[in-house]
Amino acid sequence: MRDQKRVTDYHCHILPGIDDGAETLESALLMARLFLKAGYKEICCTSHLIRGRYEASSAEILDARNQLQAEFNRAKIDIKLLLGREHYLDEFLFDNLKQPLLLEGTNLFLVEIPNLISIELVKEILFKVTCHGYVPLIAHPERCTLLELPTQENNNSRFWNFWSNQKSPIENHQSKMPTNLLTYLQDIGCQFQGNLGSFHGFYGKNIQKKAKSFEQASIYTHLGTDAHNPDHLKQILNIT
Repeated sequence: MRDQKRVTDYHCHILPGIDDGAETLESALLMARLFLKAGYKEICCTSHLIRGRYEASSAEILDARNQLQAEFNRAKIDIKLLLGREHYLDEFLFDNLKQPLLLEGTNLFLVEIPNLISIELVKEILFKVTCHGYVPLIAHPERCTLLELPTQENNNSRFWNFWSNQKSPIENHQSKMPTNLLTYLQDIGCQFQGNLGSFHGFYGKNIQKKAKSFEQASIYTHLGTDAHNPDHLKQILNIT
C-alpha cells in the first residue's frame, strides 16, 4: 500500500495557530512545498479537538482552511486543503456528533483512541458513532496499546453476526462481541489510518514493527503523515 502513488494525506496538522501543529503561516507554506515536492495533491487539515486543550470551533477551522488555501493559491502551490478534525475519544466525544467535522467529501470521522481508556468504553463509544451513520477512521492504530492483531484463539469469533437483532443492537451485541478490540472495530465497520512515520521508526522500533505487521495483515485503509511542522515532515517524507 505504501508503494502506491501518494496523492492525499489523510492526517495532517498544517493549519497555523490552531493546535500543536504549524505555528505560523510561513511554517505551513514550507510544509506545503515539501508536500508538493513529494507529489501530494490533497491534504486533510485534521487539527486536534480535545476538550480543555484544543477547542477551535468548526467555523474557526473553516476560516483557517480558507485563509491558508488562499495563501496556497497566491504562492501557486497546487494543493487542495480538505476539512477535517482529529477527535479525541473521551466522554465529551458525543457532543461532537451533533455537527461533526467529517473528512471533507467522505463519511469518515477521524478519531484518536487514548491508551488510558477501557476497552469496553472504546467499543461502546465507537459503536454509537456508527449508529449515527458515520464511519470511524482510527488514527494511527499502531500507536495505540489497546489495538493488537488477534491471536488464533480470539480470532474464532471474527464473523459474529452483529446485526442479528435490529430492535436492540446495543444490548444484543454484548454477548457476541469479539474479545479482540481490533477485530471488533473491523466488524462494526471502522477504518484505519496508518502514520507513514511509523514505518520508518519515527516513534520507535516497537511501533515500527507493529505498523509493518498491520500492513501485512491489510489493516490500513488510509495513510497520513500526521505531520506537525516542516522538520517533522522532512523526516517522514525523507526529503532533504
